[in-house]
Amino acid sequence: YAILAAIWITFLAQLIVFWGISRSLHDTLFVLQPDALGNVWTLVTSVLSHSPVSLYHIIGNSIVILFFGPLVERAVGSKKFAAFFFASGIAAGLGQVGLQALQSGPGTYGVLGASGAALAILGFLTVIKPDLTVYLYFLLQVPIWAITGLYASISIAGTFAAGSSLLDGNVAHTAHLLGLVIGLWSGRRIKNRVRVPGTLQFGRGGGSPGGPGGPGGPGGPGGRF
Repeated sequence: YAILAAIWITFLAQLIVFWGISRSLHDTLFVLQPDALGNVWTLVTSVLSHSPVSLYHIIGNSIVILFFGPLVERAVGSKKFAAFFFASGIAAGLGQVGLQALQSGPGTYGVLGASGAALAILGFLTVIKPDLTVYLYFLLQVPIWAITGLYASISIAGTFAAGSSLLDGNVAHTAHLLGLVIGLWSGRRIKNRVRVPGTLQFGRGGGSPGGPGGPGGPGGPGGRF
């Protein structure tokens, strides 16, 4: 929840800088850019930042973190969860801008957003509890692997729709997929050493005793992930 609060506080700061001060300053403070890796603070701020022109981006990632994040945190502990969240988000962002630089050379593009970390969370849960069931408003039972597979499919499909390259378009598909791979790998390493509840409920205040749960939507247009 502290990470979620930091994301929204960062978003408010983004709005102030982007709309009230300078868009170039906004990018300097919050966007991870391949030609400005010396701005080391953006390794962290870019993970907490989201598109200042769309609420969809931050709301989608917040849903994943709010409902699925606590399960990972309870399984590994708060400190390890925080390290996992930022490590996966930073690695996903670096992978995206690194490939951008190799393909196109230095430029003004960049990435921001927590979707790499959000996909890592989903990937982690998919491995350690593949039979985890999410109850959507008591009407639909969805296994966690189906939710994770849906977002993986969206990223893969978006790759080809954008023009047969992970780096085309304005969605950081590479960051999505890298985050997912990191989550799957991390879950595989400790699968037999953690326990996760068997069900989650989405659509009732507070969720089930095992913790709240429900689907989220990482990603979105606008050069973000």
